[in-house]
Amino acid sequence: MFTGTTLIYILGIFCVLILLLLGIKKASGFRARSSEPSHLERLNPLLPDAHLENDEEQASPISEQIEGMVQIRLAEYPDLAGQVVDFGTAADGSLEIWIADKRYTNVDDIPDSRVRDAISEAVEAFNL
Repeated sequence: MFTGTTLIYILGIFCVLILLLLGIKKASGFRARSSEPSHLERLNPLLPDAHLENDEEQASPISEQIEGMVQIRLAEYPDLAGQVVDFGTAADGSLEIWIADKRYTNVDDIPDSRVRDAISEAVEAFNL
């Protein structure tokens, strides 16, 4: 039914959405197990401009961080350097991926394999 890569995408996106829904914060008792910086603390200096724009679909701050990572990867391809990838949350809470005003609900439906790979790599890097 699903390939391994699809399951990785779904798992990463599911984790992001669960964290958003639960509103986990350090103040609520969640503590890092070591003195190493958290994912967000490591990514913030790398992606200082990852924030919600007025014309973007509503998404979590974590999704915004991953969007920034995708943009960095796409910049490696001259023909995709200006391609905007926007993660949003649908009314039912599921993930929406917007590329050039086209909505995708599944990463595998995105026609350009380079965009699919950039999203996959960004989610994997974020989950390390």
